[in-house]
Amino acid sequence: MIVYHGSIRKFDRFTNESVVQHLRNDINTLGLWFTSNLEAAKPFAIGTESVIEKSATEFWEDGEPKVVQVERPVRGFIYKVYVDEPNLKEYQSNTGDSFDLFMRERDKYCDYLGSHKKNLTWKDGAILLNEAEANSAFRKHLINQGYSGFILRETQQFNNITDLVCLFSTGSLQIAEIMPLDGFPPS
Repeated sequence: MIVYHGSIRKFDRFTNESVVQHLRNDINTLGLWFTSNLEAAKPFAIGTESVIEKSATEFWEDGEPKVVQVERPVRGFIYKVYVDEPNLKEYQSNTGDSFDLFMRERDKYCDYLGSHKKNLTWKDGAILLNEAEANSAFRKHLINQGYSGFILRETQQFNNITDLVCLFSTGSLQIAEIMPLDGFPPS
């Protein structure tokens, strides 16, 4: 299976430390996330990084520039990755909302804080109190069923419809190609 991963960082192998992901709904810590098409991975390769530099506009009394922290835009990399036949739980909906199917199953492990209802879900916009524990329990539940991850079929990501793949281990991942985002025309 070929999948794509967008990152502002460059690395030569996937590890839990090398991959920083920014996904909605507190699902970052479930595993490593990939898309089925290159276009859907591009937004994940665009971001900012904090850098320390000498200021061009702020100076000390003696004329020396101050050292300031600034956010610098970064255009990172798209990783084309080969995954050796993973056993994935498949979420697919004939209504086109496989993300909802997945989130409802994960909700069994979530404790939400909110003031309106007793049985809150991810759709209520409540605060998830146990992200790491909930994701760990959900991952363990799927691993106990023999799965090495899951796939969300035909999911909306930014302006793309893609399959989202979440893998629990880096063991079967092989980077086939690292493509600088600057090498692509703007989307």
